[in-house]
Amino acid sequence: MLRSRALFSLLLCLASPVYAQPNATPPAALIVTATVEQGQPRIPRTFAATAEPRYMARVASEVDGLVEFLRVRRGDQVARGEVIARLRSYPVELQREEARARLGEVQTRIAKAEADLRRARELHSQRIISEEELQARQTELDALLQEASRNQASIRLLQDRLERMSIRAPFSGHVVRAVTELGQWVDEGEAVVELADLSTIQVMTPVPEQHLSQVKLGMQARVNFDALPGGDFSGEVTAVVPQADLASRTFPVQVSVANPEGKILAGMLARVTFMRDLDNPGLVIPKDAYVPRPDGGGYVVKIHRDTARIIPVELLQAAGGSFLVRPLDGSLEAGNRVAIRGNERLREGQQVQEAPGGGGSAP
Repeated sequence: MLRSRALFSLLLCLASPVYAQPNATPPAALIVTATVEQGQPRIPRTFAATAEPRYMARVASEVDGLVEFLRVRRGDQVARGEVIARLRSYPVELQREEARARLGEVQTRIAKAEADLRRARELHSQRIISEEELQARQTELDALLQEASRNQASIRLLQDRLERMSIRAPFSGHVVRAVTELGQWVDEGEAVVELADLSTIQVMTPVPEQHLSQVKLGMQARVNFDALPGGDFSGEVTAVVPQADLASRTFPVQVSVANPEGKILAGMLARVTFMRDLDNPGLVIPKDAYVPRPDGGGYVVKIHRDTARIIPVELLQAAGGSFLVRPLDGSLEAGNRVAIRGNERLREGQQVQEAPGGGGSAP
């Protein structure tokens, strides 16, 4: 029996390490910290959208005629003022030459009538001819001048028609569709090509009515295109259409995006993100700094001189990866450091140490 008790005492001593004494100081807990900020966090709101060209036009012929020349095909790029198509102009050119010939004939007759009028004035001053004969010479000259004016107007009209028989691009863009072909007759006002300007893209997104008050003209937006790798673009709100879709209760919002390289194509799907400022500024902490309690409240662990301080806070609003909070008991100010890793098991007054690669030492 004595031998058994001695063996038990020996085992008990071996199982009780020397360092596990009640009064020993535990090592500092490793944590990662972040800085409390004073600010107004921004909440992202993202909506689906569709890319549209800034200008989309069916370029029409201003006169009727036979298509004699067609330079473009679908997908071609054209510059503003470039000739897209030309109608057969030879008959109109002949009419213009005929009108010019008539004008030349009238101008010759005008020169003779002016000379006759000068001679008639001399004879009238010598009382060789009557007043009626002088007036007849003047009337003849006036009639010829009017005829010359009509001929000049006719020439200008024919020249204008000739110019409009060359159909030009009203703006720089890409040919989406060629509506006519060589040898086809087009009527006045009939489309020749469909042209799209992609230098600036108008992204149209439907915004629900409860969020419309947060969208303002001129505000910036982030536009992402899933079809484009790294397709994040900066845009600006250029129009808010004040007419809702009655079925969805959404309002079309137009966001303009510069597209100088032409990467964005018409019809591409996009996601438009607006950043909304919270109404009231306050203390902003990373969401990982907030530790919820079972009773529904929560707290943050403020680090002061390498010591943990438990600060109960009220969660005012969540904003992405940040929380807007108000301290309920204790001091919490902008510039303080709070634990964001290892904070769940910290106790009031516990010693802490910033983990390697963490946010830095606490003030």
